[in-house]
Amino acid sequence: MAVRRKGTRKVATPRAQGLSLPTELKPVDGDFGHYLLLVYGREKIGKSTLFSSFPNALFATTEPGTKGLQIYEFNWQDGGVRDWSLFLAMVDLVCGAKHKFETVVIDTTDRLYDYCLDYVCDTRGIEYPGRDASGDEDYGKSWRAVKQEFTGAIHRLVQAGIGVCFTSHAKEQQIRTRSGERYTRIFPSMSNQARAVVEALVDFFFYAEYMRVDGVNMRVLVCEGDETVWAGARPGITDSFPQFLPLEAKGGYEIIASAFRGEYCGLDPAVMLATKATTQTGKEFIQRARASSKRKATVLKGGAHKVKRGAKAER
Repeated sequence: MAVRRKGTRKVATPRAQGLSLPTELKPVDGDFGHYLLLVYGREKIGKSTLFSSFPNALFATTEPGTKGLQIYEFNWQDGGVRDWSLFLAMVDLVCGAKHKFETVVIDTTDRLYDYCLDYVCDTRGIEYPGRDASGDEDYGKSWRAVKQEFTGAIHRLVQAGIGVCFTSHAKEQQIRTRSGERYTRIFPSMSNQARAVVEALVDFFFYAEYMRVDGVNMRVLVCEGDETVWAGARPGITDSFPQFLPLEAKGGYEIIASAFRGEYCGLDPAVMLATKATTQTGKEFIQRARASSKRKATVLKGGAHKVKRGAKAER
């Protein structure tokens, strides 16, 4: 039997006045700009350039690398976002004043999360999460504080109607299954704790890779991955999003938005090949995508053949 502890929990005052239960389904938000997006990949592959094509984007830059981009960058004269307090100041400005910005780009998430962690440690008087100021185990309280601090700032932007985009670098790691088999997986380079927090926030998470499409070397967004490439979308957002999209320097936002609206079917995996710049894991992923595309084409062709035969029999 559960024991109720006295004095440990406040009873919430009912606030149902003026409220009612819903009588109809909430409509799906059809504006891609309202969704949270993470793009990760190797340095200089074009992540920041892609987000510079997003409408009225404000960059919260934590690392050098945007010198060649003509963008709106917060505090660019003094090194961008150099600590968590500066990021909070930017959030205050974005949420508290009239402006033209529709999207905030966090570039990179790795560094910003580290800033948040340092900030929480400083305010709690600890060296690293997991222990309190006396050095005793805090049973996850400090880790929860970091998560709440980070997500709270992002939620403020979202609630103000601002879209949020994240960038991260990519890393490869060998994974060992319970059966003893090994394989390499690509995922964002941020820490496990940061990735868990960001993964719970974003609606879309794409991986940028080098590929050869129809004889042309190009940069490609992997929008649907597998056990070796971390990429995909929150379940239920869209059922027809392409597996591959071109990562273009200009018009990148409209390419993704048109795919979100179902107006663009993306790149054909059947015409994709690896390049010298493609990672080994990426090469193996492309081979599987090509094979899967050919199997689907065969099934569709066979289905069409059966329909024709059936129609002839009926006549």
